[in-house]
Amino acid sequence: MASLKRIRLGVVRADTHGYYYGIMLDNCDPMILFKHNHVVHHYASNIYDPKILTMPKVSGFEIVKIYDYKLENAQKFSEAFFGKPVVCETLEEMTMDIDAVFIADCDGGGGDHLRLARPFLKKGIPIFVDKPFASTLKDAQEIVRLSEENNTPLFNASILTYVPAASHFKNRFEEISNAYYPIPSSLPTLPLGIGVIKGVGGAFSQELSGKSIGGDIEERLAYIIHGISLALNLFGMGVEWVEAMGTLPLEYIHLNLKNGIEVIILNTPVDIFPEACNFYASAYSKWGAVHSNSIGDPEFLGGAERILQLFKEMVISRKPPVPYRNFLEHIAVVEAGQLAQKKGQRVYIKDVFSST
Repeated sequence: MASLKRIRLGVVRADTHGYYYGIMLDNCDPMILFKHNHVVHHYASNIYDPKILTMPKVSGFEIVKIYDYKLENAQKFSEAFFGKPVVCETLEEMTMDIDAVFIADCDGGGGDHLRLARPFLKKGIPIFVDKPFASTLKDAQEIVRLSEENNTPLFNASILTYVPAASHFKNRFEEISNAYYPIPSSLPTLPLGIGVIKGVGGAFSQELSGKSIGGDIEERLAYIIHGISLALNLFGMGVEWVEAMGTLPLEYIHLNLKNGIEVIILNTPVDIFPEACNFYASAYSKWGAVHSNSIGDPEFLGGAERILQLFKEMVISRKPPVPYRNFLEHIAVVEAGQLAQKKGQRVYIKDVFSST
């Protein structure tokens, strides 16, 4: 694999994320992109010249195949990439003559990820599974099991796990630790106490408000997972227990981390900031508070670039960039949150894992 000049990539699902990540990996016709996905074109193009794409590029890939549930969508995707990707009618076709596969998912809740990933995992084809990793912890664990059983490297991530703007904000935590103040050096550095994430709960949350708790979680999970990812990115992995409340699934989530930090995630509707997907974060300690700038669409490009760099490294080395437990913990938080909201009491992550 290390001797490959270009990684032959298959893309599953010709949705907004298929285009979003795809145009960073291979050459694309800007005006055909605008025709078929003007949203991605908007964020990836020069505001003065629509024929110039300005997004980051990650070299070393060639998109050779595309599959979508709707054949027409796959055909449009291929057209945008100068007709080079072969349009496949089945997943089995996709597994032949490729070096890696990228399962894209912009708006879905991950309910089909196990089915889509299975044929590639069984054939040992390195795979990226878009967020959320799965809609249930059971499915997520089965994806990992197939990966390990077939020695197939696997990667999953939300852009909010790797967005540079979050890393820059994290660097400011020192401002509210006692290491920043002229006090005796013998005292331990005071850790953070509280974190708050203003996340995104879904584009159609007002329409969903009449549904029963838990009934529409997949429709919101594509958005909710980002807030959870940003929280664990900024304040640390290792969730001990979860509490949740609100009229919508996981509208407000309270995480207790093993490092002692309490995190509140507010999964607000997109309607609050129309036409924007802005996240914000705050961190508090005894010594004060720091607040992030907007972490939104312009910043997301850097996170996507980092994900693709890690994916490339994984394909070449056949070593996953992070422990699989990380992927599973995100979905365990979702599952624990749903149980907590239904029961009206905190749910421990260890109990969620032990029940699957």
